[in-house]
Amino acid sequence: MEASGTSDIVITSLQGINYSAGANPVNLAKEFSKKHRVLYVNYPTDRMTVLRHRKDPNIRKRLAVIKGREESLVQVQENLWSFYPKTILESIGQIGNNQVFDFLNKINNRRFAREISKAIQTLGFRNIVLFCDQDMFRSFYLKELLKPAKFIYYSRDFLTGVDWWKKQGVRIEAALVAKSDLAVANSVYLTNHCRRFNPKSFYVGQGCDVSLFNSRLIKDPPPADIRDIKRPVIGYTGVLYKLRLDIGIITYIAKQKPEWSIVLIGPEDEEFKRSELHSLPNVYFLGSKPIGSLPAYINCFDVGINPQILNQITIGNYPRKIDEYLAMGKPAVATLTEAMTVFSEHVYLATTREEYLEFIILALKENSEEKAAAREMFARGHTWEANVNEIYKAMESSESGNDSQNQRNEAQGKLCTRIPPQGAGNEPREIQPSSGNSFKEKIKSNPKLKHFIIDLLTVKNQGRPRFWVSLLLNPVKHKRGRHSLIRRQSRMDVFPWNEFVLGKDSTIEDYSAVNNAVGPVFIGERTRIGIGCTVIGPVTIGNDVMLAQHIVLSGLNHTYTDISKPISHQKHTTAVITVEDEVWIGANAVVVAGVRIGRHSVIAAGSVVTRDVPPYSIVAGNPAKIIKEYNPETKEWERKRQ
Repeated sequence: MEASGTSDIVITSLQGINYSAGANPVNLAKEFSKKHRVLYVNYPTDRMTVLRHRKDPNIRKRLAVIKGREESLVQVQENLWSFYPKTILESIGQIGNNQVFDFLNKINNRRFAREISKAIQTLGFRNIVLFCDQDMFRSFYLKELLKPAKFIYYSRDFLTGVDWWKKQGVRIEAALVAKSDLAVANSVYLTNHCRRFNPKSFYVGQGCDVSLFNSRLIKDPPPADIRDIKRPVIGYTGVLYKLRLDIGIITYIAKQKPEWSIVLIGPEDEEFKRSELHSLPNVYFLGSKPIGSLPAYINCFDVGINPQILNQITIGNYPRKIDEYLAMGKPAVATLTEAMTVFSEHVYLATTREEYLEFIILALKENSEEKAAAREMFARGHTWEANVNEIYKAMESSESGNDSQNQRNEAQGKLCTRIPPQGAGNEPREIQPSSGNSFKEKIKSNPKLKHFIIDLLTVKNQGRPRFWVSLLLNPVKHKRGRHSLIRRQSRMDVFPWNEFVLGKDSTIEDYSAVNNAVGPVFIGERTRIGIGCTVIGPVTIGNDVMLAQHIVLSGLNHTYTDISKPISHQKHTTAVITVEDEVWIGANAVVVAGVRIGRHSVIAAGSVVTRDVPPYSIVAGNPAKIIKEYNPETKEWERKRQ
């Protein structure tokens, strides 16, 4: 679909159209409607929600539509319609049994699809593009039921990092992304997450409306509650929630620089209300402010910060506040994440509290009119029009079968690499539900056919691929970079149903074993897998990593709780092991499933690593504990204080 095409667009979303103008799917719908007819489908309610929140205005609206007291299909503006389905769905999100969930989810999807079909027929839509804004449960079977010309999955939050979504969302989202015609995402991190399941995954950026955030529009004096605060002002706007912000970083900055004023604008959770910050004389909590007044406050900042805490919920988020800081010409310091890499030329990206302090000092020192102008120009390029144009380009790339958009992103330092996102996928994964039209899924759903295919590809009782698989299938399926080397005495038990990638100039030494039977294995560039190492997927190893001899990295675990069955007959679980760039792992170390080892860390010989290792750390022992950390102030590796 191009901007000038004739496709009609149907949007399903987790958000209703009556959300604020800042809601991504609503803004995208309005932008799409400039060139196409758009049907925005508001999510239907479910039985449990009706019982618990009957007085909620959103639920009352849906019930009024169902009872015929309000219209279900209303034109919002030219080419844009809002639709409320006349149905109530079953409450299934927390059902643990996969078979029961899938059975009820099909019923929900059929009800949902019937209502959408009625609206499509009323409007006379043809050649439909179905755009799913992470509505993974209700929209899972819509591709089969509505038969759109194209099905697009849009990822803008790492939902499966939230407890509510973990029970079924990990499995369902992976399957939905896999069967989508393409996936698009608003951050590099989320693009990488989608790309684990669908190679046609594209980074399309984030739209923002920063028209209000313009220092030249501010004519009035500064607001009274910030006017007399001592400069320099280090400011933050947004929610003050412990789940999203690192209280420790803010406290450290305030204590280290008592001559600075730390201004925090936004609603607080209980953790922030009880924090030490309220007792520090140079920290100012100004409360929530209307969005129209935020530019006046940001205009008083000398540096804007986003001390984001790193967890699965936040790591993939696109930080709109950074665009707002930059649009006002303000220097900004933020936590380094994959999502933030697109800002690297204009934002100081920190990994520790010490770096935050160092970069704020640098931001104050280096600020200039030229830098302010460059920041503003960069932020004003993040429009909804530009966002939608990138979606159009992604669709064209997926249709033409090339990767031209990703090549453009790579040139800008934004490439959605084929290596999975750091820290993603640590949840146990099971077989994904059938999509109904995938040959691979049909094999999975047929036990006899599945065993036949496995026997065809695998040497019986040996758990390794047959010679013809290694000779004919794997070279087509798997990717090896230039000048990479796999020694002849190594054992490569890699299968075509999962990915194996070996980056350029990397080596797998003799007597090592690599197995991707239950999860993909990604090895970066200039990395060496030493003699006799064992790597069992899912495992992601970064660039310039050194593995010494006889190291075990296994993302696989076996369950053992059913004593009536041999452990070998019980289910297995997987959790991604992530080894970031420049890590050195000593001989005979063991890294267990789900562990993440931070950049430039050292694992001492013989260690058993059972928990995450922070960047720039040295760990040793069984279980491994931090014994040294790098101090950026002294530029020394210092012993950790016990």
